[in-house]
Amino acid sequence: MIGPTLRALADRDVLVVATTGNEESAADLQKTAPANARIAAFLPYDQLLGKVDVMITNGGYGGVQFALAHGVPLVVAGDTEDKPEIAARVAWAGAGINLRTGSPAPDAVGAAVDRILAEPGFRAAAGRLAEQFAQTTPLHTIARALDAAVTARGSGSGDRSVPTPR
Repeated sequence: MIGPTLRALADRDVLVVATTGNEESAADLQKTAPANARIAAFLPYDQLLGKVDVMITNGGYGGVQFALAHGVPLVVAGDTEDKPEIAARVAWAGAGINLRTGSPAPDAVGAAVDRILAEPGFRAAAGRLAEQFAQTTPLHTIARALDAAVTARGSGSGDRSVPTPR
């Protein structure tokens, strides 16, 4: 994804920020990256995503969830593991574009970015998902489900409560 993205956006007045997952590939890629690109092994997404207009991703679950939790629309291109399913769900929710391949052409990436930036519905859908994410309490939900399962099973112990995370 990084190569097609760098080529697609090389001549645009945008800042492209990419992460590779390891220092060696980040250093190698930075040597040939266009002037508008910054490459790093890892970045603090919690600080970065509030400044991002669109995220281009291979469709990994964690990155997609984190982007959507920040209301960032997505361009998704993934074809391994669960990535095609994740890409389909992003498109179904209206929060991004599914390129339906793990090896997109640069012009497909560029066209998808253009469309997301031109059509406010993508950002609006991502924003609605961010609002829903913010209203969830996953640890409390898990604790309630465990408590209900233990109670329904009748564990026989006197204490069937599950500590609630604070």
